[in-house]
Amino acid sequence: MREQPKVLVVDDEESVVVTIKAILQLDGYDVATTTSGVEARKMVRDQEFDLVLTDLRLEDGDGLEVLRAVREHFPETVTIMLTGYASLESAIQALRVGAYDYLVKPSEVEELRSTVARGIERRRLGLELKSRVVELERANKEIVDLNSSLQRRIDEATAELKERYEQLKELDRMKSQFLSIASHELKTPITAMSGFLQVALRRVRRMSDGEGGQPPNESLRPVLEQLEVVYRQTGKLARLIDELLDVSRIQTGRIEFRYGDVDLGELADEVAMRMQLTTTTHQIKVKRENGAVVTADRDHIEQVLNNLVTNAIKYSPGGGSIVIAVGRDDGGVRVSVRDQGIGIPEKELESIFGLFYRSPDRAARDQAGMGLGLYISKEIVNRHGGRIWAESNGEGGSTFHVALPRVPVGGTPPTPK
Repeated sequence: MREQPKVLVVDDEESVVVTIKAILQLDGYDVATTTSGVEARKMVRDQEFDLVLTDLRLEDGDGLEVLRAVREHFPETVTIMLTGYASLESAIQALRVGAYDYLVKPSEVEELRSTVARGIERRRLGLELKSRVVELERANKEIVDLNSSLQRRIDEATAELKERYEQLKELDRMKSQFLSIASHELKTPITAMSGFLQVALRRVRRMSDGEGGQPPNESLRPVLEQLEVVYRQTGKLARLIDELLDVSRIQTGRIEFRYGDVDLGELADEVAMRMQLTTTTHQIKVKRENGAVVTADRDHIEQVLNNLVTNAIKYSPGGGSIVIAVGRDDGGVRVSVRDQGIGIPEKELESIFGLFYRSPDRAARDQAGMGLGLYISKEIVNRHGGRIWAESNGEGGSTFHVALPRVPVGGTPPTPK
């Protein structure tokens, strides 16, 4: 049940306070009265009223002192001034000390009731506003505390991420350094082994064939075949080391390009002719347009084409046609290599260019390799200002596209032919 509003009526005429009390009690107010200004000031100090209605002139003081006491102790209390001597000056005085309204005695009953009702409503709204302000201040403090806590956590997480990032950078630097050192250290003995094997192969082959007036030695034929196997494997190992060296140069920014005019159609013919010698189950064809000349590093672009055609052969174990298409494309030149191999799942089309990426597909994983060729190719093409991507339906072959601008950024246009 809602508590009755508390009202204090102060007037030195007993009949006035009795009359006003009776009227306000009928409207449901809890009404206290006094005819003494001194008593009134004591009452407003000791307890809080919702509204104080006081006469301006009292026998032992004046109503302005009562208003001041109210404002000092309970400023939210609404005050109304009563007077039988209405004047502009008295009204201004009452308003200056915080009076909400001003009534002239004798006032109409309805005027008294409506004025008090407005005052009580003003009091209610004031208290609600104060409560809302307190709630907002509390909520704001909670938000500030939460923000402070969140900021602290963000700072801690950021510091931790920075530390981890620095650790990853150091690990990456050490990995690149390891690749570089390991590749260089392996390069020398592999080169020596390859040279010794070539010499040994020539000698054993001459002895096996009986050159120089010596009779053929058929017993050396198995040795010759074993040496050829070792020589081929040594070549594969040398190519792998070269790839590791390329990765190291790319990641440390030490890869160098020597730009010049390159006819990609002629380069495609050379690559196709050389790669055809490595397979008897594939037919490598070139479809080319004239004028496919770009400014590029010929050796590195040839390395890209070698990688793409090698992959086309490797991932087409059943043989078939491999087509290298060269043509003008959007102000530049596009080279495409299409095979009829095992294909690439759509979800892997972007991932295959990642460093050391190996497909989870069993058919692809059965093929040898470390997943370096496409990564190196992408880096070479990117540094030429071009783009490389793959297309495949997942089961009917794949097509790799390389789009190169006529001139890389900062380069000189190729010489017209």
